[in-house]
Amino acid sequence: MLRTGSAVLYLAVITLGLKFPLLGILVFGILGVMVLAGQRKKWCSSYCPRGSFLDLLVSRISPRKPIPRWFFGKFSRYSALTIFIAIFLLQLWRGQFFFGWPDNGLIQLGKIFVRMCIISSGVAITLALWKNQRTWCSLCPAGNLLRRI
Repeated sequence: MLRTGSAVLYLAVITLGLKFPLLGILVFGILGVMVLAGQRKKWCSSYCPRGSFLDLLVSRISPRKPIPRWFFGKFSRYSALTIFIAIFLLQLWRGQFFFGWPDNGLIQLGKIFVRMCIISSGVAITLALWKNQRTWCSLCPAGNLLRRI
């Protein structure tokens, strides 16, 4: 039930998020609460909205091939994290967050989170259709950061 709810939240964010950008902030808020509650390992296996979506829906069309070992290496994980952070910082720059809090800052920040979700979802679904529904998880920036905490 929890995984289904998580997958529904994920679908809501990628389909309705640009119209209701606070949904993007909600997902990152839930991640923060889970980390503070000491549920870091549970996040990736059970609570992650994208992981739930990939397991419940995309797994039906994924070839379920083994994930290449190099996806699990530090170089791959840190490269993905670096690209993700660079895209995020570029969007913050374009939203003028480096010069103070802009008008409608919470809405703009929500839109940035939603766009990041949509972009990374495109990568996750492509990887799932190529190898395995959880291939993205080996590169996931959130999971990579959670390993460090």
